[in-house]
Amino acid sequence: MEGKGVLLIATKQRLVVVDLRELGKLKIPAVPERAVKVFNFVENGFPFAASFFLRESKLYAFGGERTRVGLSEDRLLSSSTTNLDESSGTRGLSRKIYVSDLTTMTDSITRFDDHCLTMLAPKTSPIIEEIEGKIYVLAGPSFHYKDFMPIPAFEVYDPSLHRFEKLPTPPFYSRKNYTDPDCIVHGHSVVGTTIYVLAGEKYYSYTIRRREWDYLGKSADEIPLQEHLLPGNNGKFVPPYEDILISFSHDELFAVLLRPDGGAPLIQSLDEVYKDDSTVFWKGEGVVVAMGEHEMCFIRPKALEFGNDVMNRIDVATFRVEKLNSSVSNSLTSRRNGDVQDRDDSGPFLSVTCLSQGFYNLHEWGLEVPQIRSAFFHS
Repeated sequence: MEGKGVLLIATKQRLVVVDLRELGKLKIPAVPERAVKVFNFVENGFPFAASFFLRESKLYAFGGERTRVGLSEDRLLSSSTTNLDESSGTRGLSRKIYVSDLTTMTDSITRFDDHCLTMLAPKTSPIIEEIEGKIYVLAGPSFHYKDFMPIPAFEVYDPSLHRFEKLPTPPFYSRKNYTDPDCIVHGHSVVGTTIYVLAGEKYYSYTIRRREWDYLGKSADEIPLQEHLLPGNNGKFVPPYEDILISFSHDELFAVLLRPDGGAPLIQSLDEVYKDDSTVFWKGEGVVVAMGEHEMCFIRPKALEFGNDVMNRIDVATFRVEKLNSSVSNSLTSRRNGDVQDRDDSGPFLSVTCLSQGFYNLHEWGLEVPQIRSAFFHS
């Protein structure tokens, strides 16, 4: 494959397409015009903080907040409830779904049509996951909206029945309140057929087959998961491996080899792909995207200060990883719960080939700090 496709990056307001075929192996200060396209979703009449979901050759946008037409970007980025268009949807919330056909990439980023279905209830920043062929949609954090949460807060779409179905309300949403600190979702993860959620300072799980939520406790040590699978971690499995994750934390990109016995995982640094030694005005969370068999992509948004001006940019790197045939030998570190311990009896477990690297200035971000909410690869 070697990066032959496009990278789709979504923020609260914008959708960005990066054509990976145009990227080279040398870092350059600005992107060729043909490699990046930016679509201001909100400016073109779509909801603020809609959540995107890629399935086959179609890109879907779920829910979000309907804001008043003509707001300046300064005003839009303030969390005031007066920014909502309460005449639209449910007090400014949207339950609509929009769809774009990616088989014609020339105009699909700017053309979204109403889907024939809508969700049972509107949702802000919904969390969307596909598990065993069904699409699970959970209400996420709000930005402008401060009123009570519409119910159901959790629902599932079954393509075979072509309809949404209400699911049990999560215990952290039992008060139906967006502003309670215990209701704020900070992260989630999916392991097998179980969804794990960190809301407030507490962990919960939803088991698909039992259709039940469980409270797991406040401490990560109480959760029956290895550290790098906990909600809030941004690791992605490398296809086709089920025991290797690529993750990013504390300015470092690294690979994780999970042990079948649940013991401390092995860690291999990926400095040859991404090493951050720059001093910038602001750095966002890095995002890892699986591109296909053995191929991965890493993205990180930043903001640089030049005098009185701030320049937004994204770092992009694509790379290929494969397991080494030989057993681990030496010079590897093992980490557990953030601690690093030297190991003399371990070594690299992956071969790594960098396919492309670059950082790309994006004037089109405007005043929005480019925090990535989701990212996908489409070939």
